[in-house]
Amino acid sequence: MRAFRTFAAYLGTLIALGLAACDAESCNGVISGTTICFDDDGEEVPCCGPPGDKYACPPDAGDDADVDAGDEDEADSGDDDGGPEAGSSSGCPSDAECVSPGGGGFDYYPSYVWMGKETDPLPEGLGGSPWLSWVDVVFAEPTCPACSCAAESAGCVMPAAWDANSIACQDISPPTVTPFDPPAGWDGSCASSSQIPAGAMCDGSPCVRSLVVEPPAIAPCVAIPAMPPEGQPLPPPTRTKVLEYPSAPLGTCDLSHVCIGAAPAGYRLCLVAHGLEAALECPEEWSDRHSGWRKAEETRICTACGCSSPEGAFCSVRVRAYADDACTNEQASFILPSNEDPKCVDLASGTALGSKTAEVLFYEAGTCEPSGGEVMGEPLMVSPVTFCCIPELAPPP
Repeated sequence: MRAFRTFAAYLGTLIALGLAACDAESCNGVISGTTICFDDDGEEVPCCGPPGDKYACPPDAGDDADVDAGDEDEADSGDDDGGPEAGSSSGCPSDAECVSPGGGGFDYYPSYVWMGKETDPLPEGLGGSPWLSWVDVVFAEPTCPACSCAAESAGCVMPAAWDANSIACQDISPPTVTPFDPPAGWDGSCASSSQIPAGAMCDGSPCVRSLVVEPPAIAPCVAIPAMPPEGQPLPPPTRTKVLEYPSAPLGTCDLSHVCIGAAPAGYRLCLVAHGLEAALECPEEWSDRHSGWRKAEETRICTACGCSSPEGAFCSVRVRAYADDACTNEQASFILPSNEDPKCVDLASGTALGSKTAEVLFYEAGTCEPSGGEVMGEPLMVSPVTFCCIPELAPPP
């Protein structure tokens, strides 16, 4: 799309000047990287256009070329007649600049380019949507925090499942189970949740004949530092934002330079190369080089810290069940170690279960192995691009 835009703009300039395409008699070939043709007699003939395109020059261009060729023998080898320097306006309208064109992997016509920090105010647009790029991109050295694990200070988790059964502990027939669970996150203090009234019946039998309580659990270790489960993003890169608009070609100022409308305020003229050509060296007159990508983002993350299950941890609790809701009329009391199975205790048939308590008798914290804190992924860098610009003049001291 960009190549078509550049060629169409150049062709329009030629048509405006009344130029005709070189034919086989007037132009048999183009020297690579120049705009010189050879006629059938092997004589050099000027041929105006991008290298590889055969376009005839204005009517007097051939005469000028003959004169120049005739003067060549008399010219001193130390004289430099390479045409106007980039930025001069010789042969161009007053509102234009005479610059070397691109080619050889660069867009033939330079572009109007603005460069600035991401937080800088943007310049006034030049019509249409600009190409957006990022240059001078520096990704931070990826470092992730060292992960560690800490045992919970209150690492003995109170029994969460309390079940009243309609059969005695030694009975093997299927029971009717009525939950007598404490509230979520229970700390063991007196709780009157899930009460079962005295004489409650289940399928023709008293609901309460025994009580089964699961053992306490060991709380998992705490991962340090805390991170989102999906990981922690790395810092964004430092980068320069680039807005790029096509320039306004206004013809040629000599055989090797073109007239380009002067860069608007805030913009500068730059040759642009894309893809594999982005690795090319900048032409001499366009030596201010800025390379990057159309898209450059930090997509790497530090994987979240995690911990293995505690090794060597142990705790035991004493649980009590009461008939009233104030934890005074005790019906059962027994000890539950964390490394044993749920325990069953027989109760008076049909007794009420109104409240419960639990207290930690012993707790030994275990150890956990940390994991995570590793770099995952790669930076996102899409479509290489290079801008070769005319060096900006340093301000006077």
